[in-house]
Amino acid sequence: MGVRCEAPVGGDGGGRSLTREPLTRDSVALSAHAESPFFRAEVEEILAAAACGPGHRVLDVGCGNGALVTATMAKGSVAAGLDASRAVVLAASAITAKHAFLQASATHLPFKDHSLDRLVTQHLIEHLHDPSSAVKEWHRVLRSGGRLVVLTPNARYPDPQIFDDPTHVRIFEPTSLREVLTAGGFHVISVRTIFPYLGGHTVFGLRHRKGFSTIPPWSSRGRSLIAAAVRP
Repeated sequence: MGVRCEAPVGGDGGGRSLTREPLTRDSVALSAHAESPFFRAEVEEILAAAACGPGHRVLDVGCGNGALVTATMAKGSVAAGLDASRAVVLAASAITAKHAFLQASATHLPFKDHSLDRLVTQHLIEHLHDPSSAVKEWHRVLRSGGRLVVLTPNARYPDPQIFDDPTHVRIFEPTSLREVLTAGGFHVISVRTIFPYLGGHTVFGLRHRKGFSTIPPWSSRGRSLIAAAVRP
């Protein structure tokens, strides 16, 4: 059972195949990012929230370096990654050596209605000019009972300067993230934070993030939000 795509996996949004290329500066930079302990922890948190398993059809929207797709495949899922940038898609393909990537918009997915079991997205929604349309599109491609997991920066984090990025459109806080997912037709299971703010003690916070995630005020002030939702 494959991920049923209306454009070939490994192709662009127009259905043209993207030729695999050797490692470029883009792919080297993305590969280095994949080695970050914070990035690896985020992947672990997303996989747990998504409950990916054997045979699940999974799409990573905004796939970046492709590490999340690779980790999902390791769980026995049938996974594909999608990004709007051709350079990113080629880089992810070069890094992972898997033909599981395609170029397309987050608001116009080349997948049939109700064709996916899981959809995950990591640091994407804050870059979208129309997140509501994207969420509705994600709802369209998920089957009933399918799960959505969204990871994004937390507007309540006490050091917002780390989110300075000219491509950021909106930084969400827990209530606004829950609202946009609910308005898109999802039943939100949970919205929580990870990576508590502990001044300069970032490594300590990384190692003990699970404990701090349940203790106020750290439970609402983590660096990233992770939301899990189900399509009714």
